[in-house]
Amino acid sequence: MCIAAAACAALPDIDVLGAPLIAHRGITHSLLFAVAAAALATALWFHGRRGVLVVLSVALLSHSFLDALSSYSVGVAFLAPFSDVRYRFLWTPLGDPAGRLSRQLVQEVWLVLVPPLLATWLGLRLRRST
Repeated sequence: MCIAAAACAALPDIDVLGAPLIAHRGITHSLLFAVAAAALATALWFHGRRGVLVVLSVALLSHSFLDALSSYSVGVAFLAPFSDVRYRFLWTPLGDPAGRLSRQLVQEVWLVLVPPLLATWLGLRLRRST
């Protein structure tokens, strides 16, 4: 299931293969796409288990939510295909205004990678202590 969740987390960027016909951060980043793709993957490979559906949906949505935290985009079409409005969160800590990739990668490590690693470490410690 971990491989499926990782694949789902990367899946929304499949829209770059359809450029210029499909807008980046459009329908493949929408809430509808996340639920539909997770439901399809769950039905095909996990025999419709609801817990897996939730995990894969969260993996898909995490990609779109992280994109909405970036300062270098025009936003995410969360409600596509019903609306073309694009959304960004008020706090957009991801992205370097000067466009330096190295600085952006450092930001992503601290804001995207370190918190779940710390939560996992803490959870494992708490689990061992009980």
